[in-house]
Amino acid sequence: MTDRVFNALSQHAAQSPEKTALRSGTRCIAYRSLAAFLVQNAKTLAGPARVFGISTSDPLDAALADLALTYSGHVSVHVPPFFSASQQAHLIESAGVETIIGTSQAPVTPLVLCPPEACPPLTTPLDPPVAGARRIIFTSGSSGTPKGVLIGESQMAAALAGLEKAIAPVREDIHLSLLPVAQLLEQVAGLYLPLLAGAEVHFCPEALAALFGGPMAPIVAAMASARPTTSILVPALLSRLVSELRTTATQAPASLRLIAVGGARTSPALLAEAEALGLPVHEGYGLSECCSVVALNGPLDARAGTVGRVLDGVEVRIDDGEIVVSGPTVMEGYIGHPPVTGEWRTGDLGRFEEGRLIVEGRKDWLIVTPQGRNINPEWVEAALCADPRIPAAGLYLAPDDQLEIIAVLAAPVAPAQIEALLSDLPLYARPSRVRFAPASQAGLLKPGGGIDRSQLAQLSRMLPCFPISHDMKECVA
Repeated sequence: MTDRVFNALSQHAAQSPEKTALRSGTRCIAYRSLAAFLVQNAKTLAGPARVFGISTSDPLDAALADLALTYSGHVSVHVPPFFSASQQAHLIESAGVETIIGTSQAPVTPLVLCPPEACPPLTTPLDPPVAGARRIIFTSGSSGTPKGVLIGESQMAAALAGLEKAIAPVREDIHLSLLPVAQLLEQVAGLYLPLLAGAEVHFCPEALAALFGGPMAPIVAAMASARPTTSILVPALLSRLVSELRTTATQAPASLRLIAVGGARTSPALLAEAEALGLPVHEGYGLSECCSVVALNGPLDARAGTVGRVLDGVEVRIDDGEIVVSGPTVMEGYIGHPPVTGEWRTGDLGRFEEGRLIVEGRKDWLIVTPQGRNINPEWVEAALCADPRIPAAGLYLAPDDQLEIIAVLAAPVAPAQIEALLSDLPLYARPSRVRFAPASQAGLLKPGGGIDRSQLAQLSRMLPCFPISHDMKECVA
């Protein structure tokens, strides 16, 4: 992976030296400056492979650190700014982080890289990168304890090759980076893939706040100024973007050709409204354990209701309803655990339809009601999350065998409105009560999309409940 990406970067620096590679606000880094940055900091980073943490809320600085560490053959570990202090401490300790680029309260050695603006000009092509770079991606999954996923060069190379064929990036692309660089998906598809093509990556620092309920106006402004061709969103951010465009009577830039969305189930109603506003949204599916992308609806080969075709080079089979992935994108393993060999059982339920993958929910989240009904909670939750005021929701079977739903609110919603949003569901899948939690509650929203389900039981005990009445029309199974 590093040879191909950095060889391409060297060619871009020689052939289009002043073309913008990375941009954030008034900072603009050309390909020639980016190459000089890598060479200059390779001197600082020379030596045997070490484990470096990257701790910054500035996405451009995070991207630069990631590129420098990868070029120099080290192990990079992003310390997500949205992790709690205890989660960050667990990450640093379990990964064996020796040095931090950025700021941290942990007792580790700090390192400051020479910024591109201060690096001497490069007059020769880039040397080949140091082989063996790896990255540890911490994902909390369905629990609050982050797990370190070890991704090597071979996994990154395979994911990039598959995405390159599915997305067909070109040098004229402008990728608007809205997800945190700490997320593997943004690293692969939002940083390395555009740079491989000689495209521009435009960062929006305000997107992190928007992801957790902050204002959306800066994202709409970034879209208007950058005129992007591609971007990546999670459903909650898509819902809020749709609402902002609708409220301000704004149409999405005509330059957009692909917005990939994943991380949680997306409501068909939300996808339809996004399309009406000029947002070319295409669902995909993946997980960090398989280098983030397994399947994707490409710009010219999309089908609603599916997550698209499996990437080239990746193999997927369905075993007793479960999605099982094999091939070169499967992780090396979790740190501190035995290496992974062969297949990876995702824990997700799915099926194929005319060659396209349909994801039906998490196997271990399946709710079996006392009446014997099987309910995938994401199906019910997506009905609520079509409303931009509800960035996430969690369906829960309470100890009294009653279904209830925790609605995470970015703006006030009445119980009657919850009832209306659920009205198209069959009666057996409709919760009998709702509880409301604020989107500002620390750790409740996951940046990859959805709610932290490890908190549902506690929220059910703590929050007041409101009954939901339903029309007793005949249930449609």
